[in-house]
Amino acid sequence: MGCGVLEDTKLAHVPGTALFSEDPNATAYAAYEGVDINSLQHATGKHKDIILVPQPSKLDPNDPLLWPAWKKHMFFLILIYGTVLAGAVGPLVAADQTHIALLFNTSPATFPRVYSSYFVLVLGAATIFLQVGSVKLGKRPIYLVTSLLLCASTVWASYTKTLGSFAGARVCMGIAAAPLEFLVGASINDIYHVHERSIPIAIWNLALINGINVTPPITGQILNKENLGFRWAFRFFAIAVGVLCVAQFLFMPETTFFREPITPRAKTEGSSSNGSEGEKTHVSEMEDGTQSIKPLRGYASSLRPWNGVYKTRSNPLTLLFRPLLMFFTPIVFWGGLIYGLGITLLVLFAVSVSIIFSSPPYNFSAASVGLTYLGPLIAAFIATLAAGPLTGYCARVLSKRNKGIFEPEFKLLPVVLYLIFGVMGFVGFGISLQKGMHWIAPVMFTSIANFGIVMGSTAAISYVIDSHRHTADAALGSLIVHKNVWSFGLTWNLVQQILTFGPQKVFAVVAGVLAFTCILTIPMYIYGKRVRSFVHRHIKFSEEDETTIVGH
Repeated sequence: MGCGVLEDTKLAHVPGTALFSEDPNATAYAAYEGVDINSLQHATGKHKDIILVPQPSKLDPNDPLLWPAWKKHMFFLILIYGTVLAGAVGPLVAADQTHIALLFNTSPATFPRVYSSYFVLVLGAATIFLQVGSVKLGKRPIYLVTSLLLCASTVWASYTKTLGSFAGARVCMGIAAAPLEFLVGASINDIYHVHERSIPIAIWNLALINGINVTPPITGQILNKENLGFRWAFRFFAIAVGVLCVAQFLFMPETTFFREPITPRAKTEGSSSNGSEGEKTHVSEMEDGTQSIKPLRGYASSLRPWNGVYKTRSNPLTLLFRPLLMFFTPIVFWGGLIYGLGITLLVLFAVSVSIIFSSPPYNFSAASVGLTYLGPLIAAFIATLAAGPLTGYCARVLSKRNKGIFEPEFKLLPVVLYLIFGVMGFVGFGISLQKGMHWIAPVMFTSIANFGIVMGSTAAISYVIDSHRHTADAALGSLIVHKNVWSFGLTWNLVQQILTFGPQKVFAVVAGVLAFTCILTIPMYIYGKRVRSFVHRHIKFSEEDETTIVGH
């Protein structure tokens, strides 16, 4: 029992458990065990001593890992821009929900169901279906088609006259936003080596969370302008998405790539296998038995919307049910409770603040409601910067106490901050609103809750990735589904509950649910290693399927 984590009696080596090492090549030693390390490719420049993981192809210059740095960074910045837009589309006109509800002749309690609940429900369902499309067709066509759909549906919403038509537009937005949530992590893995990913992943997490918080302060100003209103908020957003569509078409080529695996046998015999039935044409065999290097594709070739259907050993039906299978595995299910509930609570703020602050005693305009998000925005930014180093520090200290053995459970300690700040924030938010305190009080408590949410969400994602390294993308896709299930359930009748029972009681219950999910971290910490062993022994993915998911 190391630092409170129970040992497993079934496996000699449990996936996720490893010797803790601050050597940047520790990952390479584990990935290429038995391979002559000196024969592997290394990074260049100041990182010249780092072994590249994964190893770029020696036979195909079109490998995304071989792209020049400027091309990778441009690709990544477009992804981040899209991620911010995906976060923004949820609360896009949330600051003016009360007024919009009146325009559609519906009640302020009913409109959030159409605006938020339907949106997150289809977003979660689309995640499952689109991940199959990304495996079989590649990522580029999924990005292109859904971005066009997002642009068209926001234009549609700007012209709609009925609540039913508006609901249809929101459903299409939910489908379109899905890839910009679940597929970005896989794209980052496609173009960056392991030692290069920490900063891009941190920026992605920041964009994903703060895309929600940064929107209301901006759109609040548009919603409050005469002759503009919510329709122009959607139109300006459509223009922003149009820019994304052009950038994706011109500068985001396909990154799905199957490269030859590095194995001891491959090294000793000099053989090279491509690891995928669909990619056995990467190299051609010459008459003398040598292999030729594939020619570099030109820019015009990279503009093709898609490159055909990728052949995988798993059929589409199997791929479709994989996230559902991962959904119910103990670690992903726990991570979904922590991460899914945390992100959903951000949505709860977006759904409730417009109704609350536009009513007495505050009587805020749409612009002023939007500005109440600035505090949470800053708090989430600070928490994002602190969460990674804090999680790493916990892992380092506990690994040293555990005789140098790292367990993924060591990264769960920041959930304590999620519990403290989350409960404090939601209880304080409800009390301050119930008593009609000065607006600074509920905004301050919202910011405190946001800080805790980011801490807990980061710990949950880290733990899930470390526990399911070979199926990380499927696991993260399941987390997105969890998040949207939570969002749909909690936003369905939230406003009516606030109007009926008052904010103090409602947010006290929310704080209680948050506390309960955090307490579940204790058994997960204690029994996590045995759970990892159980999942590894009973849920199998073939090597080819794992390679497909992770995008290596």
